[in-house]
Order: sequence, then C-alpha cells, then structure tokens
Amino acid sequence: MSLAREYLTQVRRFNPNARWYLAYTFMSGIGFGISGLFYNLYVLSLGHSPAFLGILLALPLVAVTVLAVPAGVLGRRIGYRNTLLWGVVALVVSLVGTSVAPSAAGLMVFAVGFGLMHALLDVSNAPFVAENSSPSERTHLFSVQFAVRLFASFFGSLGAGLLPTQFGRILRIGAESPGAYRATLLLSAAVFVLALVPLVRVRRIHAVTPANAASPLRPTGKLSREEAAVLTKLFVPQVIIGMGAGALVPFLNVFFKVRFHVFDGLLGVLFALQAVAMGVATLAGPAVAARLGRVRTVVLTQVLSIPFLAVLGFVPSLPLASIAFLARAGLMNMGHPLYSAFAMDRVDEARRGTANALLIMSSQGSRAVSSWLAGLLQQGPGFSPIFALTITCYLAASGLTHRFFSRRAEPDRG
Repeated sequence: MSLAREYLTQVRRFNPNARWYLAYTFMSGIGFGISGLFYNLYVLSLGHSPAFLGILLALPLVAVTVLAVPAGVLGRRIGYRNTLLWGVVALVVSLVGTSVAPSAAGLMVFAVGFGLMHALLDVSNAPFVAENSSPSERTHLFSVQFAVRLFASFFGSLGAGLLPTQFGRILRIGAESPGAYRATLLLSAAVFVLALVPLVRVRRIHAVTPANAASPLRPTGKLSREEAAVLTKLFVPQVIIGMGAGALVPFLNVFFKVRFHVFDGLLGVLFALQAVAMGVATLAGPAVAARLGRVRTVVLTQVLSIPFLAVLGFVPSLPLASIAFLARAGLMNMGHPLYSAFAMDRVDEARRGTANALLIMSSQGSRAVSSWLAGLLQQGPGFSPIFALTITCYLAASGLTHRFFSRRAEPDRG
C-alpha cells in the first residue's frame, strides 16, 4: 500500500471529533504562522533589547512549567475540548494585549498570558488526540495533526511575509515599523477567533475515569517505582532537547535578520518552506517507524539533523544556510509526533494528562532557562556559542533516548 493510500484509508476512519480538530488545527496553524514570524521583530522594533526579548520568550515557558500539571488536572475534570477552548481565548487576549500595550510591563504581563495559553493547549493536545483515536490509528492521527498544523503554518508564514509591507502602505508607515507589525499581530488574533468555530463543534465523548477504576497507572495515589522510572526516562531527554531548542529555535528569524539581513518577504518564504519540509517529514514518519520502530526513527532523524544545524550556524552562505535550515527542520521534527504517540502508549489512559503535562514541563522549563541565556549571548558573543550549545544538547538527548528505549523491543512499531 502506498504512503498516500495508507493515509487516506486512516483519515477515513477518523471520527468526527478528530476531523473537527484537524480543521481547528489548520486554522490555528495559519494564525501561529503569522504571529510566530513577527512577534520577535515587533518587540525589537519597539526599541527593546535582545536581552529583554530573551526574558519575554522565557516568561511563557516559566508559566507553562508552573501551570502544566494544573492544566492537565483541569483538562481531566472539564474535558480536553474545554481546556482547548479556553486556551484559544487566552491566546487571543494575549495577542491583542501585546499589540495595544507595548510597554515593557505590558509585554511581560501578556507574555505570561501566552504561557497560560500554551499550558492549556499543549497539555490538552496529546490526550485529546489519544482519546479520539484507536491504537491502530493513533500514530497516523498524531502525524496528520502535526502535519496539518505545519502546512497551515506554510500559508500563514508565506502570507505573513507580505503583510507588514501591505499594512505599511495602507497606514503610510514603514514596513518594519511597530505599527505595521502590530497590525499583523492583530490580524493573527482575528484568525484565532475563527479557529474557535470548528473547535466548538467538537463533542466530548469520553467520560472521566472513576478514581477507583482498575488501572496499572492509577489516576490517584502515588506512582509506583516502575511508573516513576518510565516517566523519568520519557522526560529527561526532553529536558535536554528543550535546553538546546529554547536557546536557538525562537530566535531563528532574528538570526536570519542579523546574519544575512534578509527582508520580511524572504523571511516569510523561508519559514513557509520550513513548514512544508516539516510537514512532509512528519507524514513520512509513520512509514519509517513501521520499518525501524518509533524510538529508533526519533533517534536517527535527530542525529542526522545535526550536521545541517552546524552548516546553518557556521557557514556564512545564505543559499547553503537556507538549505540546511529546511533539512534540519524536517529531520528534527519528523520524530516529534512519533515520540508523543510512543509516550501516550507507555502510560495508561488515566495518566495521559499528567504524563503529557510532565513532558511539557520538562521541556518548557529548560527552554525558559536557555531562551533567557540566549538573549544575553546575542548581545555579547552572538549566535556561535548558541549553535554549539544546541548541537551538544541534541547529541546528548539522542544518546539518552537510544539508551533508555531502543534496546527494548517495541510491541507497536507505529
């Protein structure tokens, strides 16, 4: 069976909730493509320093670290669909607030709002997908959902590259002025409002598991030693990945501006193509995992991405850096939905909200530290030590993932 036919067969099996969620994912992906491209540039255009930008990028991650477990508990009580709804509302409020309150204090307050949004959305995503899919289709649904978001981000980033220029002409201001970037962020907020429509159509079909239900991973009580060991092995590599990613990934648009002086239109094209590369790689992930196993696929693609990361950071050529940027993104992110599906399969349904919250906390907490550090480094030695840190972290995390899980046979190869 061809890869395309296999996906079409699996998509036809998705229940209505999963299909509405994919529609929401597409619309919100467009919004993230727009806002993600220009938030950093908006802050810098206001006259704030890279160090302050690092603080702003760290604050949401700190908030996620603090709020992830409460958000997981909340999702378990009121339903993951409802926490997703409240997460989008928090996102819209934060985007509007960031646009109309450009002072340092205002930006910091609404940066925490972004953290609340990420806690509600990120913690709810994996359990929602898991409870709306059977084990046989789960890996495909995780990959399709991730790919849909990335392809939507393609359209968002591609269009976003032109928006500041158009708003500049309409408002008769500079294309790289705060006003042009502000109008672009407000447009992304409107897109997220539209994304609420398919999410409202999702119906909660899963009842809360009783506290006394038989389960190898109980929703109440202390974790057993075996359970704690599994969760620790799942999230330790994510701590290290988060340290490397947080130092670099949020600043890649700034990197291209500083190192190669690209204009907004080209920046939009680069990030749009990145979304395509990640989407194609994500869709190919289950087929690769079916042959190699999910964990081996995750480790292999992460390691293969590292040479491209080195080219991006240390070769002063825009064409080569652009190719490396796309290849690195595709390889590094191919394994993300595979790892999420693997993690959800390693814990019982009653523990998925908490387990996903721990995974998010482990990653976002380290991202907060490294984002703050990277902001300081940009004002001193620049991006070279940041790339070195990220490469080291990715190598270490890949080695640990291999050691923890690759030596054990996987009952489900994805």
